[in-house]
Amino acid sequence: GGLPRSLVASREGTPVQRVLAASDEVKSITCDGREKEEGRTPGLRFAFGAPSARSPAVQGVPRARAHIRTNTIATDDDEECPLMPEINPNFDPSATSLSDVSISDVIAGIDRLYPPSELESRNAKSRTDGYWKYVEKGESPPQEFTYGEFDVEFFSLLLDRAWELYQVDSDEMSDSLPWQNKTFIDIGSGAGRLVLSAAALHPNWKLCRGLEILEGIHNTSTKMLDICQVADLEQSQSQSGVQGSIPHVLRGNRSEAYLPLAPIEFVCGSFTNPYEYIGDVDVAFVFSSCMKPELIKQLSNAIGRQFKPGSIVITTEFPLHLRGSVEQVADDRSMPHGEFELQLLEKINGWCWLLGGESTAYIHRVKTSLHEQYGGPRQKPKLSVEEEAFQIVQKIENGTLTDTDEFIRQVKNDMFYHGVDATLRKADKEQHIDKLMDYWGIDNI
Repeated sequence: GGLPRSLVASREGTPVQRVLAASDEVKSITCDGREKEEGRTPGLRFAFGAPSARSPAVQGVPRARAHIRTNTIATDDDEECPLMPEINPNFDPSATSLSDVSISDVIAGIDRLYPPSELESRNAKSRTDGYWKYVEKGESPPQEFTYGEFDVEFFSLLLDRAWELYQVDSDEMSDSLPWQNKTFIDIGSGAGRLVLSAAALHPNWKLCRGLEILEGIHNTSTKMLDICQVADLEQSQSQSGVQGSIPHVLRGNRSEAYLPLAPIEFVCGSFTNPYEYIGDVDVAFVFSSCMKPELIKQLSNAIGRQFKPGSIVITTEFPLHLRGSVEQVADDRSMPHGEFELQLLEKINGWCWLLGGESTAYIHRVKTSLHEQYGGPRQKPKLSVEEEAFQIVQKIENGTLTDTDEFIRQVKNDMFYHGVDATLRKADKEQHIDKLMDYWGIDNI
C-alpha cells in the first residue's frame, strides 16, 4: 500500500521494487520518468522522486497511482533529481472563484511564496522531524508523513462545489457571499500553501486554519504568514480595494495587485488527539492520498466526534468511513463517545501532478455526530502520579512499551506537565549546597 523507503527503477523496461538497506548501493533511480544510471552510495540525505503513474517504471506496482511518492537515501555529491510540479494542462487563466477572485492571481501569489523550484527544500524540511527518528532505528517512515502540494485550481473548484453542497443543507441564502463567516481547516497543512490559497480565494472566511503534526514544516507555514503581514495598511487597502482591517495580503499576478486574505492561524497538532479542538469547522480539506486505512478510520472518528452536522469534508483518493463508533477515551469519562454518520455527496476527478496527472476527491457531509456532547475546547485531565505509574506498568505488561528513548521523553514531558521537574531541581540544588558546606566545614544554618 505505498512505496515508503523504496526504490522504483526501470532496467531494460522491467519495473522493479526493492527496499533500501543501509549497505545498499543504488544503481538506478527513476525520477519524473527519467532514469539515471550511476553508482550511488547511500548517505544521510533523502532524495525524492515523483514519477508519472503512466511511466513504465511504475507499471505493475500495486497502488502506485495513489502512493507514487518514492524516497531513496543518497549522498550530497549526487546529481540532483529535482522534484518539480507539472503545470495543469487544463487550467483556464480567466477562471475565478465563486468569490470572484482571479485564480491566476492567487496561483501567482502562492508561487511567489512557495516557488515550484524550491519544492525539494520544502520536502526536506518536512523530513526534518518526520523521518529521521524512524531512519535511525532502521524503520520505514510512515507514508502519511509524505509531503505533497495539491493543485490550487482543482482545490478552488472543490471549495466552490463544497459551498454549493453546503448551502443545500443549511439556512444560507442563495445570494450569500461564499463561505462568509465560516471556518475552513486544512488537516495536514504542511507549509500552509492551501490555507493561504483558501484565504485568498474566499476572503470572507471567519477563519482559515492549518493543522500540522510536524513542527519543522509547521514553522515554515508561520514564516510564510509573517511574509504576508501588511507593512503599509493604507497602501494595501487602496491597492486591494477593500477598506477596514487587512492584517495579511497576498501579492497577485500584477505587481500593483494585492489580494486580501481572510484571518489565518496555524496550529501544530494532530487530529488523532481528541483534545485538539476542530469542532468549529464548517469545511475541511484533507490531502489524504498517502493515508493508510487505519489513519483514515481515525480521521473519520475525529470528524464524527467533533464536527458539526452539515459540515463538509473533502478527502483525496480515499473516502471516509460513512458510519462508525467513537470509543471511550481512557482516563476521561467526560469525553463523549458513540455513533456517527457521514454522507458521501460527490466524487470529483481533477488534476494533481503528484499522482500522475489525476486525483479523485470525495466530498462528504456530516449527518450525525457527537458535536453537541463535545461542547467546545477541552483540557486533558491531569492524572495523579499513581495513575501515571499504573499506566506504565500496564504498558510494560502488555508489551506496548518497547521504545526506551520514547518512554524517557514522555516521562520528561509529564514531569514538566505536573511541575515535578522544578521540585527536583530545587531538591538537587539544596543537596548540592549541603555537600559544599560539609566539604568546607561550615555548619548548616
